[in-house]
Amino acid sequence: MASSDQLPGSKRQLPQPPAATKQPRLAPEMKPLARFALHPLSKYRLACPQFKEPRELLSFSYDDQRQMQMDNRQLRYYQPPQLDPPLSLYAGIEQQVLRDSSKNEHIDGLLAALTHLNQDRQEPADFVMYRGMLTRLFVTPFSTRDRWSMNATRVGQTIYVEEDLLPEKLAERQSLSEQHQRATYGGYKFESLCMIDAPAHTLTAEQLAAKLQARESAIVNTNSEYCSVFRTQLGPHALILGAEVDCVDGEKLDEFPARGYRELKTSRVLDSDRAQHSFERYKLLKCWAQSFIAGIPRVTIGFRDDEGYLREVRDIRTQDMPRIVRNKPRMWEANVCMNFASQILQFLRYWVSEQGPEVQYRLEYDPDATEIRVHALGKQAPFVTAEYMHSLSK
Repeated sequence: MASSDQLPGSKRQLPQPPAATKQPRLAPEMKPLARFALHPLSKYRLACPQFKEPRELLSFSYDDQRQMQMDNRQLRYYQPPQLDPPLSLYAGIEQQVLRDSSKNEHIDGLLAALTHLNQDRQEPADFVMYRGMLTRLFVTPFSTRDRWSMNATRVGQTIYVEEDLLPEKLAERQSLSEQHQRATYGGYKFESLCMIDAPAHTLTAEQLAAKLQARESAIVNTNSEYCSVFRTQLGPHALILGAEVDCVDGEKLDEFPARGYRELKTSRVLDSDRAQHSFERYKLLKCWAQSFIAGIPRVTIGFRDDEGYLREVRDIRTQDMPRIVRNKPRMWEANVCMNFASQILQFLRYWVSEQGPEVQYRLEYDPDATEIRVHALGKQAPFVTAEYMHSLSK
């Protein structure tokens, strides 16, 4: 159990991430190349565009020092958490090791993995990005208040996309309330309480019991990460995406390994109709988008009370999520998400036209105008790495 100084209302100082560097901004008078109006949503209420099951190309790890390793050392295996007695998701918060948020990693890890992969001369894609960027496009029609910004550059037929770190997002990251810090930490803690570092069936009963006991007091380190790089297609757009993978059920599959992956999330307990509606309207939307894009079939959600204790664990199949919200008022629609994302990718392919890694564009969503804009930034410091560019020329 957590001590009283680990519960909400504590005055103890929580660890703070380092200050983050700012990114250059657009001049206020700079006019966009093009605009794309979000509304009306009826223009996306079409049959779902084709979506190909993701095919993993390779995987890699970030170790506890945030060093990239081209292996599976950070792959973790799902083992359900203990509920009786309930465990605190805030235990150990003062000891957590935080990733250095002052360093902009761009898409360096993804490009390093593709540099390794390019030794086998993979077929090029229309887009290369992290899953989070495509997730953002998926959820925008139903998350209209969330401002976002991305940078894009074209090399050959491929457009590379990275997050543009908005000043308000950087400031928000550095000034999170204690409650928000605890909720964020609770998500990482829940992951640690659901995972072990070896498949359970390969362990003796004594070894398994020891690992389950050890994970309760394990220090959370947000540097470590296991990533999958996969190829998929949305409508006419061939995509290569990178995504963090929480854990796997049993052994990792040789063919279509995403079928065995599992996403882990947390939420406050659903103790009212309003809480249930908010969960389905917002949390379930993001869970579905993230898992659907990566081909992950199952999401495990841990529900915590206001003191941070884990009260319930629920599995929801990704394919069931759209059905859960279907025909409910003010809910999201999977076909709208998919068609909107496909149309924005087409919009990008048309306007991001000039070649060269130093030539950049910015794609941004303005929630006040409910529109997406593309700006030409001209020549900037490339975020596509020189090592990756060299690999393309071999």
